[in-house]
Amino acid sequence: MKRIGLTGNIGTGKSTIARIFEVLGISVYHADIQARILMETDHVIEKVAFLFGTQVLNSQHQVDRKVLAAIVFNDKEKLALLNQLIHPLVEADFIEWCTEHRESEYILHEAAILYESGFDKLFDENILVAAPEELCILRVMARDNASREMVLDRMRNQWPQDSKLKLAHHIIVNDEIELVIPQVLEIHRNLIRK
Repeated sequence: MKRIGLTGNIGTGKSTIARIFEVLGISVYHADIQARILMETDHVIEKVAFLFGTQVLNSQHQVDRKVLAAIVFNDKEKLALLNQLIHPLVEADFIEWCTEHRESEYILHEAAILYESGFDKLFDENILVAAPEELCILRVMARDNASREMVLDRMRNQWPQDSKLKLAHHIIVNDEIELVIPQVLEIHRNLIRK
């Protein structure tokens, strides 16, 4: 089984691309979703509260992701602390997930910060979904009902797209001009042929 990373900066549409691969029958591990699920476990909630204070917990004693995001996306050291807690848990969960899908020809691991976290080294090849920055900003503002400044704060915590373009094995341009399905199909055919 080949392990393929799928990444792209916020607003590039990597989740949409992941769904196209799923339609093709490819199993996709959604790292950001799994991280949220892991954040709901008691021991992680306790560690998050210890690291960032009880103000990050809501009245149901769950992590309030908006409060936590406001803290970590404005403080690189606190973001690094959160990542040091969550990334090893996601990696262990992914490895377990891979054993359940070991008969697959290839699987995808979708993650926003694949390169930033060093996870790219776990994969045989990586796919980058790329889009113009202004389009990404507008997509996220509409999707999350977020201000431009909130989106820019999140973007500052990701590597520039140009840096990722140099590292990617495959690139899907999702600029609302080029058709994405033919690009996905070409990559799919290439991955199956190898």
